[in-house]
Amino acid sequence: MRFTSGISDSVNAQEAAQQACGQVLGQLDGWPCDVAFVFVSTIYRTEWPTLMEQLVAQLKPHVLIGCSGSGIIGGGQELEWVPAISVVGASLPDVRLHPFTVTPDELELSAAGGFWVDKIGASPESHPVFIVCADPYTCNPAKLVLELNTTYRSRPMIGGLVSGGSEPGDHLLFMDTQVYREGVVGVALTGNITMDTVISQGCRPVGRPYVVTKAEENVVWQLGGRQALAVLHEVLSGLSPEDRDLAQRGSVFVGLAFNEMRQQFGSGDFLIRHIVGIDPNIGAVALADEVQVGQTLQFHLRDPSASKQELRRLLQQVGRTDDPLHRPVACCLIAPAAAGHSMACRTKMCGRSRRSTERCRSADSFAMEKSVRSEESTSCMVTPPVWACSVRCS
Repeated sequence: MRFTSGISDSVNAQEAAQQACGQVLGQLDGWPCDVAFVFVSTIYRTEWPTLMEQLVAQLKPHVLIGCSGSGIIGGGQELEWVPAISVVGASLPDVRLHPFTVTPDELELSAAGGFWVDKIGASPESHPVFIVCADPYTCNPAKLVLELNTTYRSRPMIGGLVSGGSEPGDHLLFMDTQVYREGVVGVALTGNITMDTVISQGCRPVGRPYVVTKAEENVVWQLGGRQALAVLHEVLSGLSPEDRDLAQRGSVFVGLAFNEMRQQFGSGDFLIRHIVGIDPNIGAVALADEVQVGQTLQFHLRDPSASKQELRRLLQQVGRTDDPLHRPVACCLIAPAAAGHSMACRTKMCGRSRRSTERCRSADSFAMEKSVRSEESTSCMVTPPVWACSVRCS
């Protein structure tokens, strides 16, 4: 098993693709490219199907999957809002690939169970791991993740909502030589492969937890019997000068506890959600998710420094093993656009192979929507995390 990566910021899309593919093929050193992951900047003005044909012709992968991103990561750097193409190529002996696409109409009518088994072509008993990219304008991510987790018993899943555009039709999804501007593309991998996942939320809690005492859909009216906006103002007024500076830069988020049975809550116990609006007249706060009365809520600050420290610690935990056959052979970083250049560019994250050390990074195009945890694995879609997975032989 071997993972390689290449990146180019050439202003010409065809030239960038050729350079990135050349780096991948050189590192594969004659090994076949079974799967290729391609991440591109939408700044390029090119014929995308023609570019995909070029990539397929050069790499000759069994499966090519990818998407657009506002920031493209690779080679120890993140290139934001500039022309760039990043390619990850992998040789995966004894691994079976199950590519799939889902249209918005199919997702609207889908249900957990047989639909997904037939669409993907992998049974739950084969214990697949997933890579999934979805268009945020035409996909309900909560429904997608819930049905996949229900069908496949919360198997590891990476990916999320693609970025790089500002309106419907701007985003790009790739499957082999086909280019889509809506729906979902994905690939399930079965056989001799294991995926471990970690999340660095990118946020830390401030203030104290509150119980939602009045809410309607995504609007929080009261926290602990008080106006939600008054509670927010109280939390912000109690911050240190450094944290107030973070808050003034738009780094305030809300965390919703995903396990109400805990007696104490800390960092990592919350699903992070954006504040999408406030109403000073009625003291309400609107979130980018539905809220239920009785839920535990705590305000958070996005802190790149804390996120980097947490991610480094989590990766070290995953990488600790005395068995050389089960050491990670690759590591993939997925950072949302909100995490920014300072986070992704400076976090060192390497996949370790029995033969060499490779750096394998994907686009930052994944702001994700749902988290389902089990003893066996974690499927994670939360906003705004810095998220990583390691890949190793079973």
